[in-house]
Amino acid sequence: MSVRKNDRNRNSEGKLQVIEYSKNLIKYTHDRVKSDIFPKSERWMTAKNIWDMCIGAHTSIIRANAIRVDSRIDAEQRLLLEKEAIGYLDALISLLDVIHVLGMISDDRCDFWTGLATDTQNLVKAWLKSNRREYQSYLTQE
Repeated sequence: MSVRKNDRNRNSEGKLQVIEYSKNLIKYTHDRVKSDIFPKSERWMTAKNIWDMCIGAHTSIIRANAIRVDSRIDAEQRLLLEKEAIGYLDALISLLDVIHVLGMISDDRCDFWTGLATDTQNLVKAWLKSNRREYQSYLTQE
């Protein structure tokens, strides 16, 4: 039996969507950092940093989603992890720009890869905004 669109829980759909976008970003990033687009001398330094930022964002998203908010501390921790994910994604986008400027990736690849990261980041930002509103009662408690 299907559920009418207006009766669906949009908030949980968004959270799942964030995780799916993050997984897609990880898969694409993994395929790129394991390929030969990076010279051997750059793989340890450049590819590892890109991978670390991507995994850091995904880990923060998963950890934030795992927190069930029942107190101010829970709310603060969850929001902090969401902000951390946004920071990792900012760093990833910056690194992608650097390797593009250095000529390691093409314009098309840079646009696609950056698009994946930006889409994921936009979903995390929307999630953060939603959670800030939702947890306002916890955050105003002394």
